[in-house]
Amino acid sequence: MPRNRIIYQSEAVYAGPSPATGFHFGTYTLGIGGNSNDPQNVSNLVNQLQRVQTANYSFNVARTDVNQFGQLAAIDRVILTSPTVSLDFSYILAGLSNEVDLGFTVVSGNADSTVSAISGFLFGTQDERNYFIRTASEGNDAVGFSDVSSGNNGVIGIGNAFISSYSTEGSVGNFPTASISVEGSNMTFQKGLSGNFVPAINTLDGLPLKNFYTLPLTVQNTAIGSGNAISALRPGDITLSIESIISGGGGVDTSTMNIQSYNLSFDLARTPIERLGSKFAFTKPVDFPLTVNLSVDAQVTDMVTGNLSSLLVDDSYRFSPSVTIKSPTDSKLVMAKFALKGAKVVSQEFSSDIGSNKTVTLTFESQIGGPQDSGNGLFINGQF
Repeated sequence: MPRNRIIYQSEAVYAGPSPATGFHFGTYTLGIGGNSNDPQNVSNLVNQLQRVQTANYSFNVARTDVNQFGQLAAIDRVILTSPTVSLDFSYILAGLSNEVDLGFTVVSGNADSTVSAISGFLFGTQDERNYFIRTASEGNDAVGFSDVSSGNNGVIGIGNAFISSYSTEGSVGNFPTASISVEGSNMTFQKGLSGNFVPAINTLDGLPLKNFYTLPLTVQNTAIGSGNAISALRPGDITLSIESIISGGGGVDTSTMNIQSYNLSFDLARTPIERLGSKFAFTKPVDFPLTVNLSVDAQVTDMVTGNLSSLLVDDSYRFSPSVTIKSPTDSKLVMAKFALKGAKVVSQEFSSDIGSNKTVTLTFESQIGGPQDSGNGLFINGQF
């Protein structure tokens, strides 16, 4: 019977291991004995992403016209550059298991991280991976649906994919969320959860790889290994730590303002490296320098003295603003902390009108440092 529609009920999103061209299975025995064909000794390295709210994917193929004198219409339209495959998705924060599965460096526990959150991307060990969108048969929740027959499961794969942007935001009255944008080189449409090849390709000739993958048979509704039963983090458990902006030119007193929302984001702009003889980009390294931005909206209470011109005289002061989200069941447990180190004040924007509280938008900016730089960039710790 043909399907009438597809809704969120039947879909789930997964991230594979890095590199995208590598094996998608490991062994519990860590290579010491054991039969890799024995399900008891094989671990699936494809992980389900939790609390996904949106997922959008597309591809675009650019073509170049071949024209000649004597003929008005092009005699052909040839593909000279590799296709652009895009995936965007967002999810509610319930911890940091998604960030770990996406390749970010996250320190477990309450202790502040001293390692850049994108160190794995800088080293190239966590950068490229495959993504999968599973669709169960109509009327079934993907959670708990363990029918593995190909007719009841469709999988869209995004191959050779790199994260191009990341953002997290939270506001009064809303769950804290995160959004991801991904750029890939290939897209596949397959049936069944196993027995299919990964969507990654050989970038030299564009041919598919002969590596198999298997999606977990049962979609989970809690983060595996999270050690908690938290459904979602709450805005009432979010605190922002920002030093009073005195050396930064004066203005709002950040210690007393009523914070309404935050937005932390950065773009991993990439320039494809191509070469003769290759049909696809050989790789897509990150363009540097790379900056991280933190924007905070708040209701103004008190002001502090200062002078903008002082920035031109002494701009040596650096801020370390951070966003901390505690557990809703244990106020001592840090579920997620995003710390911006070596930051500078970019702007203060005030707004006031009849009938509304006076507001301010503060923007901080920090530049990503190298893997050994513990004083600049974005650092993440929490539970996963």
